[in-house]
Amino acid sequence: MSKVTNSLERLELKSFEGEFLYELQNSYELSPRLSEQILQTAKTSLLRENHLQQGQVQVVVAGLDEKSGKNISAVKKCTVFLTLDNGKEDLLLLHEYGRPALRQQIIQRITEEAISQEGILTQEDLSLLLRCSVRTIKRDISAIKSRGIDVITRGTFHNIGRGQTHKRRIITLYLNGYTYSEIKRKTHHSTGAIKRYLESFSKVLMSLHHGISSNIEISQVTGLSDYLINQYREIINESRKSDTMRNNLSILLEQSQYRSGLKKTIDHVGF
Repeated sequence: MSKVTNSLERLELKSFEGEFLYELQNSYELSPRLSEQILQTAKTSLLRENHLQQGQVQVVVAGLDEKSGKNISAVKKCTVFLTLDNGKEDLLLLHEYGRPALRQQIIQRITEEAISQEGILTQEDLSLLLRCSVRTIKRDISAIKSRGIDVITRGTFHNIGRGQTHKRRIITLYLNGYTYSEIKRKTHHSTGAIKRYLESFSKVLMSLHHGISSNIEISQVTGLSDYLINQYREIINESRKSDTMRNNLSILLEQSQYRSGLKKTIDHVGF
């Protein structure tokens, strides 16, 4: 086993995630695979409150509705929670793709997290948080855009809106029939991240299918932000225009119902 792999494993074991996995495998005698699945479900379902988790920072940023060009002293501000270190998922990405790819994933993650909390990051904010130059941030954003994903910062938000986020890109690729391996290669996201985004998307899909229609109610059921729910609703609406996407949407809904114990066969998706 390589020194890099050993180092990654040691870092993982020292984290809260490592402690949780250790308890599942040793105190409850669960398999490593089942323990990983429980960990991912816990991260998605339980960590909903706005308080700092391991790997997060609390940052004061410009409010989402504040246009660029105003003096920072006159700008309305808000506090947001940003995930700079996402544990094992980031370690695996670093190991497989290297530091620039990890930095680019963090950029995508924290810019979206800020927007979902009604804040907006500047490129200067990103450079300070990631301990690199603004020039490096600009280069990373260009690389991300080349993969069909928008990075929304304060200087661009009011020109292009919220754009196509990495979550939206990943789910759209999946509904168009791409495999996990192909999506991973196109977006530089881990298989675990892809599965997690599909799981959160499925929660909105299931909510709508069972008649929960308002964003407030969906948020209460799923723990997802209004910003993310709107993204997912747009994907569902777009899927109606494509036979491939509509069929894969039905399959995803059927799989979600099967996992939740509702094993009814679905012929089509209807809302």
